[in-house]
Amino acid sequence: MIIPAPEFHVYRCFGDDAEAFLQNQFTGDVCTISEGGWSLSGYCSPKGRLLALFFVCRRENEFLVSTHGSLAEHVIARLRMYVMRADVSFELLNDQHLAFHDKRANGADGLKGSSEPFSLQNLLDVSTIDAVTTDEAEKTAAFHALCIELGLPLISAPLSEALIPQSVNLDLVGGVSFKKGCYPGQEIVARVRYRGKPKQRMIRAVAEHTQLPEPGTALKCTPTKSGRDGVVICAAVDQTCDEIQLLAAVPTEAITPLQSGGLFWEDVPLTVSPLPYPIPAEDLD
Repeated sequence: MIIPAPEFHVYRCFGDDAEAFLQNQFTGDVCTISEGGWSLSGYCSPKGRLLALFFVCRRENEFLVSTHGSLAEHVIARLRMYVMRADVSFELLNDQHLAFHDKRANGADGLKGSSEPFSLQNLLDVSTIDAVTTDEAEKTAAFHALCIELGLPLISAPLSEALIPQSVNLDLVGGVSFKKGCYPGQEIVARVRYRGKPKQRMIRAVAEHTQLPEPGTALKCTPTKSGRDGVVICAAVDQTCDEIQLLAAVPTEAITPLQSGGLFWEDVPLTVSPLPYPIPAEDLD
């Protein structure tokens, strides 16, 4: 099954220094992407906050990099500021849409319970297809539903610079390398891993409702010692049962208690449902 993501803008990144440049900017290990392969990466501020998420695909001697359309122009302009004398160029591909091939229909297995570590690459192929502007809302809803099912985070404009990579489980889905060299915000991201624990993690939840909360919408978590709220990452309507499903970043201290209830969007109760990968137990202590 091919699922387009029309809200994502696709750029061609090319030049002799393209690989090294992306490696020094993104949280993921660009150098390990094989020909025809892909990876998910974050692009952070110096304070370790996510400016955007990128899907990075290697195509022969260049890369395709794709990020949410609400952020694309701003973050690509920011990346260009740091090119300086490097041989790197970015070109917007207006006639292309990001597309996901769900390999689970062919028996692929990367979910919890498998003997292999969780791997998005085992479940999805990422490519581009010719842009078609019809039924964009329906295609976007299908893409959001896929992301929620797989625990795949999305960062759009309301969430830019609001969360660190660990808050949206980027490190749990292969989007952060702790073995590579420096990138913007690397010291903060590494410190959370080695000297502390995340204050937030991403969960999946459902509710009997038909209206969708927007990304960045606050969720009430009760009880929490810190008094912190959760925040919606993305949401979709499940047409088969008149429910909404969503991903949300919530305080780690609340995740275990929330299994028994206590998560609300306004007056709407939300029920936590399992992600396809585990959240580390040490983050929940």
